[in-house]
Amino acid sequence: MEEKTIASADQLIKSGKNPLVKTTMEMIKHDSGKHKVMLQMIIDNLTKEAVHLSPDELAPISALLNKHMEVEAKSIDLANNALKKSELVITRHILSALLDDEQKHHNQLHTLKEELKKATIFVT
Repeated sequence: MEEKTIASADQLIKSGKNPLVKTTMEMIKHDSGKHKVMLQMIIDNLTKEAVHLSPDELAPISALLNKHMEVEAKSIDLANNALKKSELVITRHILSALLDDEQKHHNQLHTLKEELKKATIFVT
């Protein structure tokens, strides 16, 4: 399905003249490309070698995740402030999409950290 979404987005990008539509379709196309990578990882994890993480690997990864979460939090603050000040519909649309992505990234990193902590408890 992601291939169909990418093809459809490409068609709209090539045929469209409106920059808002083109940009929105580029965002959707990019997300679909990420989805393909994510789905392939699931397939590989189930059919090849399962991804694993040792307790010794957790500390450095956790520190990097914390640092990146700080960057994401700053991005969220900046986007929120810009959104509050913006009165233009198109600017608000793009800023809202950006803010949604930044909040999603922040939440994903938090969840990953928590899941990694739990997973290493069971590793011996």
